[in-house]
Amino acid sequence: MKKGISFFFGYNNDISERAKQIKEYGFDCVMTNQDPRFNDDNGTIEKQIELFKQNNLVVSSLHNQYKTSELEYLWTDTEIGDKLEETLKQDILTASKYGFRCVVVHTIGTYNKIGESRLLRLLNLCEKENIYLAVENIDHKQPIADIFENINHPYLKFCYDSGHNNCFDPEIDYLEKYGDKLICFHLHDNNGKDDEHTLNKFGTIDWDKLAKKLSKLNLENISLDYELLLYCKERNSVTLEECLSETYKQACELENLIIKYKNNN
Repeated sequence: MKKGISFFFGYNNDISERAKQIKEYGFDCVMTNQDPRFNDDNGTIEKQIELFKQNNLVVSSLHNQYKTSELEYLWTDTEIGDKLEETLKQDILTASKYGFRCVVVHTIGTYNKIGESRLLRLLNLCEKENIYLAVENIDHKQPIADIFENINHPYLKFCYDSGHNNCFDPEIDYLEKYGDKLICFHLHDNNGKDDEHTLNKFGTIDWDKLAKKLSKLNLENISLDYELLLYCKERNSVTLEECLSETYKQACELENLIIKYKNNN
């Protein structure tokens, strides 16, 4: 399986050097976003793509641009709602232009026909551009349930976030519910209480148990992508090089566990 990491993984180093190091430590792919608020961390999307090509890194998922305070307006007939839809259109078109497989989206608020119509328009654009729209499990569990219950579209998929599941709603088995729609991962760990986006050694996820679940799913063309930010007290004890090395090791260990359980299925 391909192994990936978020282009920004907690360290503000030179982006040219960062892309080179990601490749040197063994990663095949990267996930990123084109939000201009993060240009200081990542560079423009055009610059990122240039660096990825130079270092033979494949792009996997593109995260949608968003402000958490505005997400609920997707379900409203307002200018902010229109803006959210337009921004998602831009992300879908960018994903198509640069070869991403999907756009990952956060959803909060109360499901209704206004938002459903917006999502259907976006999904029709996804179908035209051959880009999937992947709804991520975050700290609002009802919208994702309502979306998958009410919308049946071949380009509507699921992004599984291991850390969010661990700290926000560990009682929900998202992989059992939506594993057939899985298209990408946000893999990271935490203490079970806070969304720390940290390394496995600082967290509480049972990765052996998770690997057993994953071994039952079709993971063809899905990369093991890690979304590291290191929002934890141990942050200062980990160098950039150690973070890359440890994350790649985690990915290899998870892949080996998945293969072991798949062979035993």
